[in-house]
Amino acid sequence: MADVKSAGQSSQAEKGRKRSLSPNDSIRARKRIKISSSELKNMKKEKIIHYWKEQDAVIDSLLAKLENSSAEEVIKLKDSEARLQSQVQELTRRENVLNMRLATKQEEVRNILAQLQDLKESQTAESTNLHSLTIDPAVNLLFQQMSSELKASREKLEQAQNDLSAWKFTPDSVTGKKLMSKCRSLLQENQDLGKQISQGRVAQLEAEIALHKKHCLELKETYEEVAEYVIQQDEESDMLLATILHQQQQIKDSPRPKKTDTASKAPPTVTAEGDRGGGGGGAEKAPPKINGPSPSSLGENSDSVRSQE
Repeated sequence: MADVKSAGQSSQAEKGRKRSLSPNDSIRARKRIKISSSELKNMKKEKIIHYWKEQDAVIDSLLAKLENSSAEEVIKLKDSEARLQSQVQELTRRENVLNMRLATKQEEVRNILAQLQDLKESQTAESTNLHSLTIDPAVNLLFQQMSSELKASREKLEQAQNDLSAWKFTPDSVTGKKLMSKCRSLLQENQDLGKQISQGRVAQLEAEIALHKKHCLELKETYEEVAEYVIQQDEESDMLLATILHQQQQIKDSPRPKKTDTASKAPPTVTAEGDRGGGGGGAEKAPPKINGPSPSSLGENSDSVRSQE
């Protein structure tokens, strides 16, 4: 009885162990049965059926394992595919955002370049306009007229301010106006006197300059006459010198008189006047007179002009 109980317990424990084993463990526990042809010929039918069933169990366990592994792989692949799709979507979204930013930046760059080109064209046009304005004589004339009108308006404004201050100078405005009109008339008289003085001085200076020019011309003419006179005197002196030398040579060549004759007869003397009268053939010319005012008179005139100024 004890042996039967122990055998039953061992069989139950083996069954529980088999149940607790996983398919992988059962596959590992079971091995492929290899039977040779000689053994197969000598083997009984029941044993062959038993081996066949064991092989079927091994095949079933392998197929179950394959199905489980393929399902897990499919799940993993689906998970990885979902992750990859989400990553692709995220990357696509980021690419679209970056493309939008790039397009925006490119648009901004184009706008900035267009503005820069417009500024360059406007500056070039302004410089051209300014150049033409400065070159155009009509515009220059207009500017001159505007400047003269502005100057006149400023003078009128200053005069009006002076009149206003004159009216406020005394309680009686009529007296102030009279004083201002008198001051204005005095100022005008002073300006006229200054103009007359300046014009008189200019006239005096012009007259003095003309006088000096005339005197210079007269001096030039006198210098030419003196030069001619000097040349003529040089020629006459050369002629006199030649005459004197000729007379001396004649005296040397003539025979000497005796002592008795020398006492009674005096030797002829040759004078410069006689020779000049005989050889020159005419009276001596006087040096030309210098016409026009003398330098002393010019100095006196300039001193008188300065004293009048």
